[in-house]
Amino acid sequence: MAMTRRHMCLNVRGFLRNNTYPHDFEQVFLDDDGKVLSAYEAREFLFDELAKGHEVIPTCECDNFDYSGGGCQGHPVEDAGETA
Repeated sequence: MAMTRRHMCLNVRGFLRNNTYPHDFEQVFLDDDGKVLSAYEAREFLFDELAKGHEVIPTCECDNFDYSGGGCQGHPVEDAGETA
């Protein structure tokens, strides 16, 4: 039975609205090299994503992603027993 896997995403506006203290942003985001972003860098990153028109961002690698709000559009999984 064919199934569809969907990756999780982060609502950028929601995160900014609900996390107002600097410690809320610490140890949450990494740059492309794997370095942990400071609270200031993380907030700037999220504002940059909004400036690009990205309402949501993926929480992992996803090659079928709609940044305008739809998130992961799904990935077919052939074997229903597969969990990874």
